[in-house]
Amino acid sequence: MKTIKSFKSLAFISILILTSLPVLSNELKESENESIFSSKIISPIMLEARIDVPLELNLEKVLNIAALQNLDLIQSRYQKNINKWKLWENIGNWFPDYKLGLLGQRLDGQFLIGGVFPVMALTSNANAYMRFDYHFFEGGKGLFNTLAAKKLYKSADENLSASQKDIFLIVTKAYNQLLKEKAQLNVFAKSVEEAQSELELNKNLEKSGAGTKFDVLQSEAQLAEQEQKYIVQQSEFREASINLARILNLEQGIHIKPDEKDLIVKKLFDIDKPISEILSVAMENRSEIKKAQYEYSAQKYYIGSAYSAFLPRANFFGQFGGTGNVFFHRTKVNEIVPDAIRLNPDGSPVAQMVTRGRRMYQTFDPQVDLSDITNVSNVVRGAGDPFLNKIDDSLMTSKFLGVQIDWELADGLGIPTVSRINQARYQANLAKIVLNKINQNIEQEVRTAYLNVQANEKLLDVTKRRVNAASEALRLAKLRLENGVGINLELLNAQKQYADALASEVDAVINYNNSQAELLHSLGLITIESLI
Repeated sequence: MKTIKSFKSLAFISILILTSLPVLSNELKESENESIFSSKIISPIMLEARIDVPLELNLEKVLNIAALQNLDLIQSRYQKNINKWKLWENIGNWFPDYKLGLLGQRLDGQFLIGGVFPVMALTSNANAYMRFDYHFFEGGKGLFNTLAAKKLYKSADENLSASQKDIFLIVTKAYNQLLKEKAQLNVFAKSVEEAQSELELNKNLEKSGAGTKFDVLQSEAQLAEQEQKYIVQQSEFREASINLARILNLEQGIHIKPDEKDLIVKKLFDIDKPISEILSVAMENRSEIKKAQYEYSAQKYYIGSAYSAFLPRANFFGQFGGTGNVFFHRTKVNEIVPDAIRLNPDGSPVAQMVTRGRRMYQTFDPQVDLSDITNVSNVVRGAGDPFLNKIDDSLMTSKFLGVQIDWELADGLGIPTVSRINQARYQANLAKIVLNKINQNIEQEVRTAYLNVQANEKLLDVTKRRVNAASEALRLAKLRLENGVGINLELLNAQKQYADALASEVDAVINYNNSQAELLHSLGLITIESLI
């Protein structure tokens, strides 16, 4: 078909090539050195970022950046590590407890021994020990808690996988939105150029007497409308870039420029399969299902942990230590001046002493006045010479091993324990309900995504026919006007319909690609490799 030279600028924005699957033409793309905010058309709006130094990214690069830097993924990794160390905490409870202790104190005054017998003391006391306790049976609480922690750790791992898949979908749609806004910006930019061309045409026709002032005013209104759309689209394109930068955890002042090579139809998953087979794929691969299953198992283990309060507890323990006056080795020499000599039943003399201040190691009843003792058959008052007494008052070694068994039969008549058991049961029931709801939601997602892919695939064909028809109608409308058999309104309507058709084609391609990504996500198959 013969092409009119005056329509070369319009052909520049044609974005379809007639292939088995429609793709966007390179004619829609700008040159490498031409800014999409070209001042050749109209003055661009003032933006908060430098668009002359954009960050050029394609879909693969965007996905890789998101996998490393997205804050939601980082948060999920931290949560996984938290659950990992909770598991190790429970594993550590299976090992004995070891502790060391030192106690040094100065005793000065009267104290009760055993809480009953009073004694005066003026001395130092030192204790040192090393002890272990092995709680080898706690009613099964340690076992059930460890198994539950293991399930929760696996749940956190599946949560990380699910978060990663969610982010891949979010990033893909955000990138496609940026790609769409850029393509729409090009469409509106070229629509402004075409409207300017039509305005010049009508002005020339008016000067030659073939046109009217009304036609010129209509063209001016059409140009103003296209300029309005172009101005709004600049802001929307920049907003899409800011949103993508936020998701990627990049500086939002960076202007991201998408790769227009990604603006093609991408068939990522073959839907020519029975829906039952597609659903089974989702049930096998969705991380959310595995996560909920692990959480349900963990809650069931907590029921057993709650029951452990009704069972006895056993502790194997041992200690090695010492008691004395000082921690270090010391031999103390005291001079003893006997107050009396007592004769044992066998006639052997034993020195007796009473201190004149605080009574230390009291021998006699404090109520007895020794000064009155003169003649007692086995006591000689004031007898005996002073002598030296050596005492080793360092730590004296002691050690022991033992087993302790406690059985708390009815804590609060058993009501608190029964309450904890029932709480754990209902928590498990709640986790089961959550699992069932997740299964239902995933089935709904798969069926909806399956329908959307089919609908968007059909829309691609319809949009292709719409663009072809609008393109031909625009060509004929301009040809009719130039030959005096058409009117300006026909040309304006044809130009508007063609611009709308091009915009709808961009939407159709983006929507189809998004629906394919959503289907992969609903099946649990979305990865960087599957998206590119």
